[in-house]
Amino acid sequence: MAIGCIQGAPATVPPFFMPIRRLGPGIDVRSLEPMTAIVRVAVVVVTLALFFGTSFNALQGHRDIAIMLALATPLGISAWGFARAGHNEAAVALLCCVLITVITLILLLNPLGVHDVAVTAYAGILVIAALLLSRRAFYAIAGLTIFSASAAFAADLLGFSRSQIGQHARWPQYVDFLMIASIFAIVGRYASETLFGSIGDAYSASRIDAASGVLNRPAFIERAVGSLKILQSEGRTAVLFVVDIDAFRRINLVVGHDAADRMLAEIARRLEGVAGTREFILGRIGDDEFALLGIDVPDDAASEFARALHASVNFEHLGVSVRSAAGYSRFPRDAHTIESLMLGAQSGVASAKTRVNDRISGPADRI
Repeated sequence: MAIGCIQGAPATVPPFFMPIRRLGPGIDVRSLEPMTAIVRVAVVVVTLALFFGTSFNALQGHRDIAIMLALATPLGISAWGFARAGHNEAAVALLCCVLITVITLILLLNPLGVHDVAVTAYAGILVIAALLLSRRAFYAIAGLTIFSASAAFAADLLGFSRSQIGQHARWPQYVDFLMIASIFAIVGRYASETLFGSIGDAYSASRIDAASGVLNRPAFIERAVGSLKILQSEGRTAVLFVVDIDAFRRINLVVGHDAADRMLAEIARRLEGVAGTREFILGRIGDDEFALLGIDVPDDAASEFARALHASVNFEHLGVSVRSAAGYSRFPRDAHTIESLMLGAQSGVASAKTRVNDRISGPADRI
């Protein structure tokens, strides 16, 4: 499974999720730091609201409601655990389920019975779900919300609630609730699809090289740093391969920029093809340079792997002979950080450029 070959930004992007190719679970906007901060704030606010609601209802003498809110408060704290672990959607879904349950029970236990608070509370949950959840999770929460609200209205209409002021809920009020809740859900979801789709496009554009369709240099370095930390903790190996395209500026002048961009995309495709099903990270780190970090490549197979990659980027394209010089370094044998690995591989490129044949150099070649 590859980690860094991205097909490009899609025309339409579902909220918080961007389709990818060979990128593990995908570039998930829900996992970004701003979204994590939003989810954590939501968890804190809901948990505090449950806590203060417990105290307020206890002072008002509504012991059943106070006990119910007190039992729900730890669930809000559990959602904080999901958020800290990076499972933002699970945290939001848990919060929504807790709020739906709490609101439904409050409406049944409240002496005022089911009234306008149902419209505000349930509609608020739908808006939160529409803005912060994926499409499938939103549909699930919306269905649970409508089911719970219907149960609360039915219980009040049939006299099963604790209303002490008579049955104020009527079927027309239930119809009004459905209309208002539907409006909240549709508008909130449309805003989510439009707004967060745009955010996903912007995030993609900031990390993906437009010409080749792979990670740009900052994104490649960031992804490689995270991967190397995991590999080091698990005692695994990797190979960093760097290739420099010969006379790329001249190629631009000969075939034009558009054709040169197509050539870059072809180079990325060929590197992907050689890496195959192996886990890897691929990026364009310069105008004429690509880097590929191959995961779980043994030291004794590093040279063969690098030479296969190098052979793939020597080809004919639009009447132009594409030639290159390449270098590679091994993790952790040659270096432990992406900066040191990059330095070693690029030194290999410099050494390979001095050769007429066999224009690839590994760490051992430079000692």
